[in-house]
Amino acid sequence: MFDFVKNKPITDVSIQIKGTNKGTYSKNDGTFSLLKIKNRDILVLSKIGYKTTFVDINTIGNIIYLEQQINELSLVTLRSFSSSQLKNTVPDQIYYSKRDIQRQPFILGEKDVIKLLQYTPGVQQATEGQSGLIVRGGNGSMNLTLLDNIYIHNTAHLGGLFSAINSDFVESLEFSKAGFDASYGGRLSSVTNIKTLKIPDSTSFSGSLGLLSAKLTGNIKVNEKHNLLLSGRRTYFEIFKPFIKDKDAILGKDSNYYLYDILVKHTYKLSNKNQVETMLYITKDDFYDKTKGRDRQLQWGNFLIGTTYSHKFNKTLSSETTLSNSFYEFSIGTDDVVYDYQARNTVNVLGIKHHFVWALPNYVLKIGAQYNTNTILPKRVLASINNSPIEILNQDTFKYSDFSLFADIEQTISKSVKLKTGLRFTRFKNQSNALVGKNIFSSLEPRLSVKYQFNDQQAFKFSYQRLRQFIHQASISSFSLPADFFVISTKTVKPQTVNQVSLGYVYEVNGLQFNSATFFKNVSNYSEFENGSINNLFSNNIYDDILVGHFNAYGLELSASKKINKLTAQGAITLSKTIAKFKDINQGQYFPTNFDRPININTIVNYKLNNRLEFGGLFLYTSGQNYTRPRDIRIINERPIINFEAKNTSRFPSYHRLDLSCTYAFKPKGNWSSKLNLTLYNIYNNKNPFQITFSTDGSSDDAFVEIIEDRDNLFPFLPTLNWLFSF
Repeated sequence: MFDFVKNKPITDVSIQIKGTNKGTYSKNDGTFSLLKIKNRDILVLSKIGYKTTFVDINTIGNIIYLEQQINELSLVTLRSFSSSQLKNTVPDQIYYSKRDIQRQPFILGEKDVIKLLQYTPGVQQATEGQSGLIVRGGNGSMNLTLLDNIYIHNTAHLGGLFSAINSDFVESLEFSKAGFDASYGGRLSSVTNIKTLKIPDSTSFSGSLGLLSAKLTGNIKVNEKHNLLLSGRRTYFEIFKPFIKDKDAILGKDSNYYLYDILVKHTYKLSNKNQVETMLYITKDDFYDKTKGRDRQLQWGNFLIGTTYSHKFNKTLSSETTLSNSFYEFSIGTDDVVYDYQARNTVNVLGIKHHFVWALPNYVLKIGAQYNTNTILPKRVLASINNSPIEILNQDTFKYSDFSLFADIEQTISKSVKLKTGLRFTRFKNQSNALVGKNIFSSLEPRLSVKYQFNDQQAFKFSYQRLRQFIHQASISSFSLPADFFVISTKTVKPQTVNQVSLGYVYEVNGLQFNSATFFKNVSNYSEFENGSINNLFSNNIYDDILVGHFNAYGLELSASKKINKLTAQGAITLSKTIAKFKDINQGQYFPTNFDRPININTIVNYKLNNRLEFGGLFLYTSGQNYTRPRDIRIINERPIINFEAKNTSRFPSYHRLDLSCTYAFKPKGNWSSKLNLTLYNIYNNKNPFQITFSTDGSSDDAFVEIIEDRDNLFPFLPTLNWLFSF
């Protein structure tokens, strides 16, 4: 008995002979036994959350798949962190269905699938609007995110306040921070695998209208062979921003911001065994800021297109092939310092991936291969000082390919022990350019996960993984915006390598879920810029200031959830430390990385008064990010050189916020249902820094130019009202 989507065994499935009282239940490995069955008998398979299935005993095979039953809810409620961790072999792996996503709290009138991950231990964002997830001490570039098997480079709108994933078109999400499948590679910290909506039984629409954004999603069943999924979202801060009176808020009268994203997916069901899905996804962000004398504009966005062909050979063997292209572009123009500059970078990935899956009662085997061609433009800069152009030798693009072979097997050793092992081999090869010569790297990456379940309520889990990453990220550490450079590995800046060990304990009884984990990871060949990314805007060789060292991350993660009558509560706390060491930084002493977050706490409560009215609360607290403060600017031969304090000796203020919400569900009328949500964001009006920027006091004629620090917050207390509907 296996889950059709997750391809994992299902326990406690009711198996009953139709028309009789005779039956049994499936075991932890999905198997069952039933005696004295007649040739004409029909088995009825049922379990809450799955479609009831009828199987003729004469046609039964070695494995039976059950499909999840997705029902529209009349109310939005909160859910615990994940489905049962007791049953998963891999530790720290979380699966969310569409129903789980629908039950998460509102943030600024949105239900955000990426935000849902931040309520799990070991995962957080840095400050208000920080781009990307911080997972167990890793930076944003160390996370792999896939949308229908297609790589998406940046998952953040407005630096992370909204994610680039519209939850209305999401069918499921699987998130791993340890024990990665061998089919995933190239990143060190986490994997997020997002699947869009499947073919519906009938056409349906859902959407919302609010004070900040509007969106509409249609899952259209054209006929028995063709299905069309359309989704769009757009914000209109330009209408709402006059009501923001806080002069320090980044979205005021002298600034503007908008985003949109569009998804189109066509599904063609050739037969019961063959299916083709083609997906196009576009995101766009545009932000300008003229507050406090600044003149800054930022734009960024993703363009994804791909096709996946799925084939079922029989009940136990299937395959999947994906051909895709992912493009990301970021640009910034500003006059924050004594010079004006415009910078642009791009990332493009063209890939093909194929794998086979054998799903048998006692084990699941996956084998496959992947090939990517990658093009990175680290930076293209135009700059001037006193309206005189600065001569800059811009970087050539980096072009490289990576080819991988992988195999995974998950098996039941005994009633108490389950094992998952994986191995991935990758070969990296780049083309030479003006900065780097030809390089070839080979990598062998083992993964191991073990679960020992010593009774029905408790289990211990262990995992080890060794992974490699061939690109390096450098951020403007004082910014929360996605102002990042990416460079490839060379003979001197070698691929980053992580060794991670995780040990977890799970306890579940009477609706109480308690999860704990400790972890340690070591990342070698980790790179930093010696003097900050700003100086590298004007460097003729972006590798000149790159230093290579290592960092260690370790921590304790605790989470619990419980439902008591009409009240549902869940909470998580993470205590961790991430420290780096470089020979030429801070006199060779360990220092905290800019993504070190010692304390992270979140709590979610929900009270369901009746079938119409529901209340929710969300509290977040996390340590601020570290950054390196510039002291002054020296003008040497008309070229500005910034002097910095010791690495990461400054830290953002701690981030904390309380949101309250109320949702009222109107009485359904036929297929039409709707609800009204009021969210009070940042109810005690805490000024969480969105970004720390620097301006100058002086001119380029001075030998030294003083740098003045300025902090901007994004949103103060903000009420939002959203009308949600579906039909």
